[in-house]
This record gives sequence, structure tokens and C-alpha cells, in this order.
Amino acid sequence: MKSIRGPHSIKTILSIAIAVVSISFTLLVSAILYTQFSSTIRENATVSTREIVRQVNANLNFYTNDILTIAGYARDLSKQTNDLPRDEIEQRLRSIVDSRQDIVCLVLFDLEGKAVLSTSDAKLRSADEIKDQTWFTRALGGEGNFYFTGPHVQQLFTSSYPWVITYSQQISYLDEAGETKHGLLAIDMNFWAVSELCQNARLGSTGYVYFIDNNGKIVYHPYQQLINSDLFNEDLDAVQEHIFGTFTNTFEGRERLVIVDTVNNARWRIVGVAYMDELMSGLDQYTSVMFLVLAFCIVITILLSRVVSAYISRPIRELERLMNSVERGDFSAPPTVGGNQEVAALSQTFALMVGRIRQLMDDIVKSQEMKRKFELDALQAKINPHFLYNTLDSVVWMAEQNNTEGVITMITALAKLFRISISKGRDIITLSEELEHVRNYLIIQQIRYRDKFEFSISLEEGIENLPTIKLIVQPIVENAIYHGIKYLQEMGHIDIKVFRRKPGAVVIEVRDNGVGMDEQKLSNILSYEGPHHKGGTGIGVRNVHQRIQLYYGSDFGLELSSELDEGTLVRLVIPEQAPIHPIKVVSS
Repeated sequence: MKSIRGPHSIKTILSIAIAVVSISFTLLVSAILYTQFSSTIRENATVSTREIVRQVNANLNFYTNDILTIAGYARDLSKQTNDLPRDEIEQRLRSIVDSRQDIVCLVLFDLEGKAVLSTSDAKLRSADEIKDQTWFTRALGGEGNFYFTGPHVQQLFTSSYPWVITYSQQISYLDEAGETKHGLLAIDMNFWAVSELCQNARLGSTGYVYFIDNNGKIVYHPYQQLINSDLFNEDLDAVQEHIFGTFTNTFEGRERLVIVDTVNNARWRIVGVAYMDELMSGLDQYTSVMFLVLAFCIVITILLSRVVSAYISRPIRELERLMNSVERGDFSAPPTVGGNQEVAALSQTFALMVGRIRQLMDDIVKSQEMKRKFELDALQAKINPHFLYNTLDSVVWMAEQNNTEGVITMITALAKLFRISISKGRDIITLSEELEHVRNYLIIQQIRYRDKFEFSISLEEGIENLPTIKLIVQPIVENAIYHGIKYLQEMGHIDIKVFRRKPGAVVIEVRDNGVGMDEQKLSNILSYEGPHHKGGTGIGVRNVHQRIQLYYGSDFGLELSSELDEGTLVRLVIPEQAPIHPIKVVSS
């Protein structure tokens, strides 16, 4: 007898189990720590970036408020022409402009584009040119309207072209006659005053801050020249989808953290861009250290698991050696094995068990053989009385009708049927004998039911002497008559076909056009735990299925299909075996 061994020794299994549990726990803890640390770094980076953007926004708001304050002062002075001469007003405005390097000039125009007040002596452009500029047209529309332009070349004077941002506002003023007029106040600021607010804001090594107006156009960008030269792209579409807040996206292969905030007075939006690989650089160092610690823990865990598993498995391997000697036929009482309590108790039990193994093996073999025979006998005993009862009931019914010829025919068919059923005590008969048995049964039932059904039997040539268990088709046919065709108003049909099914199987097919069954009843017929329906539905069918599987195995048996009001199809699948000699039946 060959020794049956598992794919791994108990030492290996214990080592793997201990290592897997320990390593899994270590990996789980590491993953949790990594996730928490990564989340903390990402959150801190987001908060830090948001604070920088907010600080830039606060500085810009402070600057625009300062410009609004100057505009308010100029607006108040323009209403004091009755108290102050024009030269005095312009001198006061010039003193403000001269004190600030960020302001280029301050000019008040009437609605026709002509200068009313100016802090510069340079020659202004024509009124038509002034009126066509964006800052002029956008500020029109009502008292108090103001507008901040994006960076542009100044177009107020004929001889000066600085790069400026223009603040414009529609205001009312008093002319020299003391009448109230409407005009536009323009304040040009040096572009560098705004750009300096963003240049000092660094978001990582390569992050930056830029401004866009409410139309999505760039007001300021640190890489404006590269953008103009198509050497740098900016993801303005993503910013337009997020009016305000924080989001992450991947642009040109790098994941970016984008902070969008609103500049209140200027009606701009400030956008901070930071690259996640820079913000999360501390995570890489943490990952390296954690990987080294994790690798060290795994190595220690593996070594310890080997030591522990060797200690635990040593007595078990000794017990295995004793079992191998018993496997080779040595049934002498083995000595007990030391070690932990469980192994010692197991070895003692094994020593007591070895003395009885041979006797138990013999008893089991005999018991299984008797059990198999009793099961087969019991199953067939269930079928034969059931069949005999129904057949004799039909004969009695014919005798009561004084149909002597019919009784003779039925008794003759019954005699032939029972000669085959007895079959000299054999359980195996030929397919042709089984079909002859069914034919006689159908003849009896045809007479009883007064030609209520027709039947046909066909047998593929060359398989008539193949063996089969006897009395496996008749219960199927009986079930078809009593529970299918019996309730039909029209002529019933039972067709029996026997043929080979490759590879190595024979199919006995019984088809009827009875009332059929629903899916629930069909699924319960072959179930050992299914309900036993009133009238015996499925008893014979279930027994046939059990007999076939007891003889031939679970690969064979019955296949059922049925539809209500359409009929039922039963296939009995048995293996194809060597032919046998048929039983000689003497005709009555």
C-alpha cells in the first residue's frame, strides 16, 4: 500500500501559517500607517497651499482696496471745484501719484473722452481713441461701476507705453460752472506691482500662482512669455469647471493640486498650482524607512516561524514514522511518542487502535457489501409490488366487464412480463428483454384504458443484447400513463427509443404527450428530500434513478424535461457494456 502524503509537511504548514499571520499583520499595520501618514501629508500640503493662496489673495485685496481708497479720494476732490481751483485739485492728486511708485497716472475723463483732470503733463490721445478702449467701455453703465483690466500696454498718452493694469470707474463731478457732470476716472498701475504679489508665493519647487478674469482669460501668469510662445500650456478648462475651491487633476503627466479663490474687488480669480510629487516628497523618505523596517520584520518573522514550527512538529513527525511502519503491514503495538499533551494522547490512542485495524477493515468490507445488496433489494421490492398492484387492478377491472378475450390477452401478457421479471434470479437482462417487458405492460394498459393511447418502441440495431438493470423502463411508462396521459381528452402517445450516446453511453428515451409538470414538481421528482406527492407521483421514477446510480455511479441516471400541456421527456442514461445472452422465454 502506497504512502499517501500531503503536498506539504506539518512543519512547512506551521511555518507558513505563522509567517503568513505575522507578515499579514505587519503589512496591515504598515498599510494603515502608510495610509494615515499619506493622508496627513496630503491634508497638510493642501492646507499649506490653500493658506499661501489665501495670503496672496489677501495681499491683492489689500492692494485693490488701497486703489479704491485713492479712487474715492479723487472722486471727492472732483466734486469740490467750487471750493478748490482745478490746479489745486490736480496738485493734490499728483502728490499721491508721486508718492507711490506703483501708480503711473490718474486721469478723469468726461463721457466724450476728453480729459477733465490729469496727474501727467504728457499729451493725451484723441477723445475717440480714448472712448474705444476697453477700460472706458466696460466702466460705463451707472454711477459707481468700476472695472479692473488685465495687463496691457498703456494707450492714454502718445509718447508713453508702460505695461499697466487700469482701474476705471464712472463718477460724477462738478465742472467749472458748478454743474454736475458724469465722467470716467482711470488709474493706471504698474503691472509689476501685481506680479510681485505672486512672484514671492512659492508652492513647492515648481508651483506657481496666476490670475484669470471672469472671462477665463489670463490676467497674470509667471510663465506668460512661454505661454505666448506656445512653450507652456495651462489647464484653463479645468479651472473654469471649478469656480471656487480645491481639486486635483493630472495635466501633462503630472498630478496637480489646484486652489481656486476669488479676488473680490477686481472680479478676478486667483489660481494656485502645486505639484503633488513635490508636496508628497516627504512620503518617499517615510516609505523607504518603512520598507527597510518591514523587510527586517519579515526576515525575523520567517526565522522565528521556522524555529517554532520545528519544535511543534518534531513529535508529530515521530508519530508519522510509526504510522508509516503500520502502513507497511507492521501491526505490532507501537511505543508511545513524547512531546506536548495532544501528541502524546494521540500516540496512545493510535497504539490502541492498531490492534483492531485488521478486524475492522474486514468488518467494514463485509458490511458495505451487505449494505449495497440490501439497498438494491429494498429498491426493487418497492417497484415490484407497486407495479403488480396496478396490473392486477387492471385485470380485475376487465373481469368485472366480462371481457374474456381481453382478460386472456392481459393474463398472457402478464405471464410473459413476469417471466422476464423473474429472469432466473438475475438482476441484469438485455435491452431487448427490458423492452419486451415494457411492451407487454403497455399491451395490458392499452386494453384497460380502451385504446386511450398509442405507443411505439424502437431499438437501434446492434445494441439489443447490451446489458441493463431490469425493471427500469416500466416505472417510467407507468408514471407517464397514470400522471400524464390518463387526464388527456385526446389520444395519448408514448414513444420509446433506445440508442447509443457517445462516448460509451446508451440512452433509453421515453416521451409522452401528457399534461406535463411545472418546474417545481419536476425539480422534486429526483430529489431525495423532495415531497412525496399524493398518488405516488415520482416514487417509481426516483427509485429507478437511485438503482441506476447505485449500479453505475453518479455519472448515470435520469434526465427529465417537461412542459405543462405539452408532455414529458425522460432519458435513462446507462453505460454501454459487453453484450450478454438473452433469457429464453417460452410463449404462453
